[in-house]
Amino acid sequence: MNLYLFIFRLTLFLAFFSFLGDSAFSQEPKSKKLIYYGWGIRDTQYVRENWKQMEEMPFDGTGIMVAIDQSKPTSGNGATVNQLGWQVMGQRSFRIDDFRKAISDLKIPRWQKFTDNFLPVALSSSISAARLNWFDDERWGIITNNFRVLSNIASEGGAKGLILDPEHYGYALFSYMSQQKQLDRPFEEYAEVARRRGKEVMMAISTHLPRVVIFSLFGYTLPFSELKGRKDPKEIQYSLMPAFYDGLLEAMSDGACLIDGYEFAYGFKERRQFLKGYQQIREEGFKISRMPDHYRKKVKAGFGLFLDYRNQHNYFSPEEFKKTLSAALEVSDRYVWLYTQTPRFFPPSNVETHYVDAISEARQSMKD
Repeated sequence: MNLYLFIFRLTLFLAFFSFLGDSAFSQEPKSKKLIYYGWGIRDTQYVRENWKQMEEMPFDGTGIMVAIDQSKPTSGNGATVNQLGWQVMGQRSFRIDDFRKAISDLKIPRWQKFTDNFLPVALSSSISAARLNWFDDERWGIITNNFRVLSNIASEGGAKGLILDPEHYGYALFSYMSQQKQLDRPFEEYAEVARRRGKEVMMAISTHLPRVVIFSLFGYTLPFSELKGRKDPKEIQYSLMPAFYDGLLEAMSDGACLIDGYEFAYGFKERRQFLKGYQQIREEGFKISRMPDHYRKKVKAGFGLFLDYRNQHNYFSPEEFKKTLSAALEVSDRYVWLYTQTPRFFPPSNVETHYVDAISEARQSMKD
């Protein structure tokens, strides 16, 4: 065999197995994690008092709310205004001293099972982001400060990282067509400044969480899916999201990663669907990134499952959900997250024991 051809083939062989090792985050079954993040997440005060009971549920972690004012509710109608995660993008500059009680709450649990907890952030809600301009240095200075405060709480409280929800809730931060109405500048200028803002945010996060797990409910696959059949990226709703996330990746420290939570998987029931989703995350999403090398290194595949999908309590039978969750865990690089609206787990309500058992059995099957 020609020596150069041999070296070329050997290089491809080694690169392939290097990709497998990196892409899997770790393919060891015990490394797979199931996170709860839905309408039933609780705040730090509840965690402080009930962490032992929480660990009776079959999860490896959960999203945890941080109250701005602990004397006011964090759940129920209108209570999102009292959640720090829904105010990070707002005009108020928070201080770490405002949250010493929340940090104290998070230090009380001696977690044995919930090793991977996250603090959530809504990136594009009218509750806080309304009228936010990408070019407003003062406003973005407040935002980066707030991310620094939140990551400080997460670090001192032992959280694994942050959950980012980029979905538009009454305000289209990532839509160039919408943002252009505020300030008429070319798309490339918007993309450049969005990338810079992402970099600033990640630098603020890394101050306290250098090995942070950024768990994004949607990743690059959201704008990628919007681009199908379209020629002009400026027209899609999430046209600026890749630039902002590129900034996150660019400033990420070694050991940190970005999980594409792939909310598209909410109603999946078949393993082939998860395999296709995995391919989209690992082999297609980087095509809309201007940091493809960073993407390949830092972006990992996760999946979201919606237990009461389409508001149907029986969309999944218990046995179906067991098989679905097993497939999602198997195919994911590490994380799967469970979303619910009506069923609650802390404490259990409107969730049948059969489903709790199905979740337990699916998780156990990954360890056997």
